[in-house]
Amino acid sequence: MKYFFVGAIGLSMLLSACEKREEIKLPYEGDKIVVNTLIQPDSVIYIRVTRSVPSNVYNDAGYNDIPGATVTLTANEASVLPLQVQTIKGLSYYVSSQKAILGQQYKVAVSAAGLQAVTGTDTLPPAPLVSKPGAQRGSSRVQFTLQDLPASADYYRIRIYMTDAATGLGAFLLFRLDPAFNNNMVEYFSKGNYNSLIMNDERFNGKPVNFVLQTADPIMNAGEITVEVSALTNNTYRYFSTLAAQRDAGTTLGSHVRVFTNVTNGYGIVGGINTRKMIVKIP
Repeated sequence: MKYFFVGAIGLSMLLSACEKREEIKLPYEGDKIVVNTLIQPDSVIYIRVTRSVPSNVYNDAGYNDIPGATVTLTANEASVLPLQVQTIKGLSYYVSSQKAILGQQYKVAVSAAGLQAVTGTDTLPPAPLVSKPGAQRGSSRVQFTLQDLPASADYYRIRIYMTDAATGLGAFLLFRLDPAFNNNMVEYFSKGNYNSLIMNDERFNGKPVNFVLQTADPIMNAGEITVEVSALTNNTYRYFSTLAAQRDAGTTLGSHVRVFTNVTNGYGIVGGINTRKMIVKIP
């Protein structure tokens, strides 16, 4: 099993250098504990614990760690998994010594002096059934087949990663659903290009679907295309969906979008995710 690492979710929304900041006043409920972790089967668990800040406080270095926090990770409300603090790219994580197991429920509890204790719980979704990845040099189309599971509500995240053969450098590509091939999912066409597509299975529950993705620019260089499809729990889906909605709404116009959290008395996400990656060689 490949090493799987999920970075701090709260830092994923990068600000562009030319962005104009506007001061907005939103109700602040006081400092709270923020917990961020995405739990992947067959991978150790990384937990980021920080302190919240008011919406009008800008901190480009990220939220501050909470010194002396007590973090507990349990599986199925019984087994306590040992944690070790590790510094990764200058940020502190509580890292489990054991890998997550499909079928178990995981709970994170955090307490710290002067702050209300928090908890977050989630399960792990089954792996997405994906196959037949395809892409060609000179084309802007990337495709794959997804077999959705019947008799259940399922949630997915789709991303495309390109690694250049000459430089070894890689990046997530901007894309959209190709309207010529996925006309039964018209609600996703108007959103323009994105580097991550979050969706549920309402349009194709229990059916096989051939996804055709249209990249913003044609694939011109040799290398590897990685089609990444992640199955999400309902908690993770709601978190990603509201995070995207907040990004799309912006901060200067329109109503404020509150990002979903399943962390009781705090903020952040304790979410299950199950990722499968398919690699296509581009000669």
